[in-house]
Amino acid sequence: MATRHNIQKDSRNGKYFARIYVGEKRKYFNLGTNAREARKKLTELERQIRRGDILADEGSPSQGVSNAPHVGEHPITSSHDTNGASLTILELADLHRHWLKANRAEGTYRLFHDTHTAFVEFVGASTKVSEITRLVMENYYAWAKENRSRSANGGNAHIRNAKSLFLWAEDLEICGCPVKKFPKITETPPETKRFSDDELQTLLNCTWPEGADFREMIIFGLHTGLRPQEIRQLKPSQVIRDGERKYSILIEQHKTARMAHEPKPRSVPLTPEAASIAIHQISLHPKADYVFLNARDEMYTRGVFRQRLRRWCKRAGIKPRPPYALRHTFGSMEAEANINQTVIGQMMGHSQLRTTSRYISNNAAHHRTAIGAIGNRIASLDEKGGDK
Repeated sequence: MATRHNIQKDSRNGKYFARIYVGEKRKYFNLGTNAREARKKLTELERQIRRGDILADEGSPSQGVSNAPHVGEHPITSSHDTNGASLTILELADLHRHWLKANRAEGTYRLFHDTHTAFVEFVGASTKVSEITRLVMENYYAWAKENRSRSANGGNAHIRNAKSLFLWAEDLEICGCPVKKFPKITETPPETKRFSDDELQTLLNCTWPEGADFREMIIFGLHTGLRPQEIRQLKPSQVIRDGERKYSILIEQHKTARMAHEPKPRSVPLTPEAASIAIHQISLHPKADYVFLNARDEMYTRGVFRQRLRRWCKRAGIKPRPPYALRHTFGSMEAEANINQTVIGQMMGHSQLRTTSRYISNNAAHHRTAIGAIGNRIASLDEKGGDK
């Protein structure tokens, strides 16, 4: 059966191309800028290679139709051996970053750009792909944990993205993956910064009536689980009422949407109390651009929101916490109410369930409820135990 080759597109100039082995050499064929014509050219090109009209040491087809594709050298890959092993890490990283820029969201590109830069810095720009070993990756993982992150899971993103780099290159036939087995990644669920019920009661009592407006901002965060930035930048136009007169928040550009290739908006239904707070705040300043305003009638900055919450925590005599504690409390309370983990993740805008799982894995009350349910069910089946 004849081999079918894939057509690729260079986003820099809009030209289609294919990389095909001719004998022992891998050659780059320019197929033009028209996708339909490119497929026709590729079919004719494959026919010419099978007939032997194109040889490995030739720069163009010896025979063929007038619109036959020009055979040329790719600026990076064609000068290397057939499996790309002599490609340097810097060249490979640049190829991947260029592809990400053209095919993925800006947030994804930035994430990979940073980790690729760190990887190149560690192994050396001139290091060949073929020189990468499991030991190199183990040492890189340890280095990234020590020098590129302060969290318990430091280094994980670096090793994941390095692995993605090699697998991407292998999938596109740029070079083979030099490592058969990558370092094992350990996951430590981060601690949540939630408020306890007693702490919340103390805090809310303390903020009334002197800090009434900020108190509403706190309650709104607890009822919605929005990120602090989403609360600060919430606009009246994002407060939507449906045909049943129920309110929700529509967020077009949220954190995880910016990381997705196809961003999707997020809708957060409002409880009656959260809806009442939003309506009240909008009525206080109907011409303002934002729902929640500080004492100067301006949008809260990140620093002011953080400082004000910490100050009220100190006044209430409880441990100071950052604004994200409101979101963590929401997630934990939803988990304690036995809300489906997928639903919690959707409301909070998580792209991965392992992010949502932190509210369950660190939730002792949720675990006690689960154990209690099992205990009650087994006890109902234990006839002898019931007779004691």
